[in-house]
Amino acid sequence: MAELNIVDATPAEITETLLSVIRLMRKQVDAAMSAQGLSLARGKLLTAIAHEGTCRPGELAHALQQSPRTITDAIDAMDRDGLLVRKPHPSDRRSQLLELTDAGKQALEQVKQPKQAAIDRLFEGLDPLARQQLLISLRSIESHAQDIEEQNKV
Repeated sequence: MAELNIVDATPAEITETLLSVIRLMRKQVDAAMSAQGLSLARGKLLTAIAHEGTCRPGELAHALQQSPRTITDAIDAMDRDGLLVRKPHPSDRRSQLLELTDAGKQALEQVKQPKQAAIDRLFEGLDPLARQQLLISLRSIESHAQDIEEQNKV
């Protein structure tokens, strides 16, 4: 690994490193989950439904910051695989509600431990103080990025 010179830590270098870390983290967590039969992408969608409760596909797309078309394709596949069901909305004939099946709940439960183990392995090299400092820095960047998003909406 290259020697780190704090003075040379440019925002561009930090961004490129962070994007690389995110790619590697996703790959490793996805591999751990997929070995149990549920990909990271599918897990995120099922987790969102579990968190939101019975919900509309549009609400799910919004919660996951995905396009409705992307969500529809994923819903179709998971419906075919028996991980969720579509139910008619009680007051809006044009709308459907999504609900996890027992198989969907079981799939989420099966990946919980392997996912956590993969995440824990990724952070083995950081002591609690370093993790806390990283989290503070990331939350600061996240907050600033959200402010920029809001300013761009105006």
